Amino acid sequence: MLWGGTAHGELTSWIPEMRALAAERTALQEKLSAMPAAPEVQLTQRLGWHSEYSSSQDKAEWVELNLGQAQQIDSVVLIAPPPNGAAVGKGYGFPVRFYVELLDEGEDNERTIIADYTDADFPNPGLLPVVIPAGGRMAQKVRITATRLCNTGERSFCALGEVMLLQGKQNLGARLEAIGPAAVRASSSQGTRPDWGRINLVDGHTVLGPPLGTHRSPTLGFRSVLTSEGRPYDNPWVEIDLGTVRPIDEIRLFPSHPPQFAHSHGYGFPVRYQIELREEDNEEPRLLPTPQSGSYNALPGDNVVTLVGAHRARFVRLQVLDPHVSNGSVVLAMAEMQIWSEGKNIATACDVNSPNSTEQDGWSRAALVDGFASGANIVDWPGWLADLSQRREMEHQLGVIEKQRETLTQHWQKIALGLLIGMAVAGVIVLLLWLQRQRRIRHEELESLRERIAQDLHDEIGSSLGSIALIAQDLLAEGGQSPQSREDLTDIKDIAAETVDAMRDITRLMQSERYGTDDLPTLLRETADRMLRGILHTLDLDDHAQTRRLSVDRQRDLMLMFKEAMHNITRHAAATEVHITLKQTHNDIILTIRDNGHGFDTTAKHTGMGLTNLHRRASKHQGSTDITSAPQGTVLTLTLPLHA
Repeated sequence: MLWGGTAHGELTSWIPEMRALAAERTALQEKLSAMPAAPEVQLTQRLGWHSEYSSSQDKAEWVELNLGQAQQIDSVVLIAPPPNGAAVGKGYGFPVRFYVELLDEGEDNERTIIADYTDADFPNPGLLPVVIPAGGRMAQKVRITATRLCNTGERSFCALGEVMLLQGKQNLGARLEAIGPAAVRASSSQGTRPDWGRINLVDGHTVLGPPLGTHRSPTLGFRSVLTSEGRPYDNPWVEIDLGTVRPIDEIRLFPSHPPQFAHSHGYGFPVRYQIELREEDNEEPRLLPTPQSGSYNALPGDNVVTLVGAHRARFVRLQVLDPHVSNGSVVLAMAEMQIWSEGKNIATACDVNSPNSTEQDGWSRAALVDGFASGANIVDWPGWLADLSQRREMEHQLGVIEKQRETLTQHWQKIALGLLIGMAVAGVIVLLLWLQRQRRIRHEELESLRERIAQDLHDEIGSSLGSIALIAQDLLAEGGQSPQSREDLTDIKDIAAETVDAMRDITRLMQSERYGTDDLPTLLRETADRMLRGILHTLDLDDHAQTRRLSVDRQRDLMLMFKEAMHNITRHAAATEVHITLKQTHNDIILTIRDNGHGFDTTAKHTGMGLTNLHRRASKHQGSTDITSAPQGTVLTLTLPLHA
């Protein structure tokens, strides 16, 4: 996402670190916008120097440039190979860690390290130069030593496209090309010429092209009149008249690149040529050797061609030996020709002579010395390379800022995600608490309703049944009834009393606020005392039995089964002693009732519903009943699980 995006904009607005990074980024972008843009990539045939492949990334590889004698060096410039041919990707082969040193004459003389990048990986420069200041130190040799190689999978190696040694406005590397391959040594070298070779480090063929400014060129340069290749022709030439004899240090040729030949780099540059120097117009010329780069040729594209030699001359002629042919026409074209003497270009605005010339569409003799290449004004190497190196550093810093921003963004996104998750969890907890509260409120409402119903049963129906029993008792007390009537009134009184007792037990179970804990043993004891009046009975009730874990419905059925057993003992067993036990196992409540009555045949068919009700109520709750009876008494065991 871009920095201007909504999410990043919001982050930037309230996070101090993000605001600082945004401000730093804006400042860098403003500086970059004021600097010259990165040049168009030059795809040249000469790629540079390539070491042998190694299985170890930490193998040392070095390359050394020998100037022949001590020279003042202001800076060393390292440029990666162009992305062409075997050089795949930007910054191909550039050393990951390295150092640069200046050496005096001889192997044992003083060595001065001017740059040491061996403690940490050096950021890949891509296609922009790395300018290393040398401070004007004197040195005969410059050595670049890679201590950690570039790695592409299983292979490690080092590669450089160009090494420039700047002294003032001149590149001393051009002098090494004139000396030849012996001026460049390396720990190892491999590759097929003209692509790879040690001398390619100083041939001027770089991915950067010529040093151009920001002012658009009003001219294209010099071009001879086009001559059909099929007709007789003389090789073209062009000559600059300096006006007086001047010392000449070097000559720079800037190939032309007109817009109509956008894909033809080095348009009109001769295949072979020579530079002729004369002090007088008609004297025999002295020849300035053209660069051979190890006895093989390769067209320069748009790159500057530099020829060096300490001579004196007034007339400097570029004589074509093997012409450039474009669309069937022989042509000589050159954007600019510079003649350097004592650190200055002395060819500007000088007279230009040639047998013929195209004087239209931006071409002219005067355009050969107007300070412009085909696209823009020509600037000096040091400032141009320094700006590009600074651009590289700024772009790298922007990349660092972007990574820091991404790290901060991820950090705050994690925090935001954590907060969202926390809020979601809190929301779920609040929802669960609310649901639990609603459930508790509903439960309390149901409990309140149940207790009101129980209270109403106790107060209204219990009162009515009690009144019936009292009325029956009063009638019996008055006398005068027939035996059958007295028997009926007695039954009414007894049934009413039993119903009141049963209702009292039920309402006690329903009133959870009063009897919802461990009140079942108390209820069992009260019921036994009431129903076994006149019979000796004992109760062994486990105080630790967790009867409160039984549901109200299960407690109710247990009480009904217990009362059914008490009823059978009083009505049928003729027992004189009863022993009652209540205990708990891991998962069950066990109620055992033992009497010394006359017993009964458990296998015989009975007409009553008592035993059937016992089995039915126990099965309802996945429980069981066990009855053992003999003439000496009966044992009833009721087992109910604590949980459904």
